[in-house]
Amino acid sequence: MISKNFARCLAKISGDGNLYWGKSTRYVRYSNTCDELRDEFQKDINEEFGSTPLTKGSNNSGVKFLQTNRRIIMERFLFYLRNYTSSAIYVPESIKQADKSVQKEYLRAFYDDEGCAALRLYAKGKEWKRNVTLASNSLRLLEEIKTMLLDFDIESNKIIRNKPNSNKDKCYTLAITGKDNIIKFKENIGFKHPNKARKLDLMILSYKANSRNTEAFGNMKRELMIPLK
Repeated sequence: MISKNFARCLAKISGDGNLYWGKSTRYVRYSNTCDELRDEFQKDINEEFGSTPLTKGSNNSGVKFLQTNRRIIMERFLFYLRNYTSSAIYVPESIKQADKSVQKEYLRAFYDDEGCAALRLYAKGKEWKRNVTLASNSLRLLEEIKTMLLDFDIESNKIIRNKPNSNKDKCYTLAITGKDNIIKFKENIGFKHPNKARKLDLMILSYKANSRNTEAFGNMKRELMIPLK
């Protein structure tokens, strides 16, 4: 039986993480600009494997990461997925068979890495456009997540290829739209990433802040422009 701790770790390494096992070098690494998500990864690894110091660093783009080359940890990741490259990942069977509380943690961690809460104005700046999206190079992964969302009574849109005529960009996107589905996403899955969680809250508030409600509409526009500290 897979734990919530390791379900989150699996999602993170499948998302913004990386696992490399070469002849002379091996490591599992989680890279993310969000302190809260890196801290959660460290805590989950400690809970799963005991006190485990992780090497801290940053890549060429300045994104901070945590990594370890402990064999026992790497073998655990490889037990669930043999390949963590972006186009090869999928939802492990143990996650599909887990109870909803574990599935929730897996989905939340994946959305924290690869998801987006998008709230923007269109139609000459008078109407809100809202969606929660998840992007991946793995069509299989998105199809499986689309099915998992139905267990939380969340309906999602058709999966689309971002640039269908491109030989380089092979990314797919799964979107959640509609007030009821977005509210269910917040209640049942949500985000830990502070900026994404804030955008999701604003997205739901925006349903009451339309252009006919001038004061609320103006306040919402100003709030959306305030950067996260």
